[in-house]
Amino acid sequence: MEQYYVMADLRRSPETAENLPPVPGAEVYAGKIKAVIEAKDRDEALAVGKTLITGCLKKGITAYQWTYMPVLDAQKMGDTAIYAQYPTATWLTYYRIKAGLTQKRLAELAGLNIRQVQKIENGETLAGNTTAKNLLALADALGIDPHKLL
Repeated sequence: MEQYYVMADLRRSPETAENLPPVPGAEVYAGKIKAVIEAKDRDEALAVGKTLITGCLKKGITAYQWTYMPVLDAQKMGDTAIYAQYPTATWLTYYRIKAGLTQKRLAELAGLNIRQVQKIENGETLAGNTTAKNLLALADALGIDPHKLL
């Protein structure tokens, strides 16, 4: 198994672009997003990364121009700072959105501080590095197996 950065450019339809004048037929660039995926090969990493990232996007936002980079290769080239600046899609975000919960509501249900949820969702803390108690509380609140958050 190897870790991969899976990235996508994001765009939104002009109808959902806040504070921007609508441009008929044009889409608005909305930035980049990444996921860190552990997989046996790049095809598996891309497939899992696409599922994760698209499941975390707000309504009206679409991902395109998918790319990947093995994390070890990025480290060897000194490029990890590039990927660090992209927002991170996490499994916690994915399952929270699927459950229709806000970060605040998930924190309440799990008995955690909202900042703990935010740190995991922002990629500041890996779900696997949180305490077992907190990981189990989040999984219970979402009604999922805790392994799905790792």
